[in-house]
Amino acid sequence: MDQAKVQSLFRRFAAPLEGYAAISAERKEGAEFMARTLWTALIAGPEMEEETWKILTTTGKLDADSLRAIQELYYEKMKPVVTDEELADLRQRYQLKRKEQA
Repeated sequence: MDQAKVQSLFRRFAAPLEGYAAISAERKEGAEFMARTLWTALIAGPEMEEETWKILTTTGKLDADSLRAIQELYYEKMKPVVTDEELADLRQRYQLKRKEQA
């Protein structure tokens, strides 16, 4: 998967946040941050998704209703945009190499 395809796929993934981002520059910045955060969680897998929800609750100080709204948006509108094949390609493209232990 080349960079242009990755960028196109990310734009489609992030599209559900556009309405929120259109309200103000501050919200646009927040929506872009959220899209990048959720994109990273998607590529990293289910454990990172769970960690992301925990961080948004603790560090991000989201209440249960706000978290639920983000989770619904992610699971129902964002995540389905990426096919299993595309996700496998993304995971291969961004595979992190582990440091060898001494």
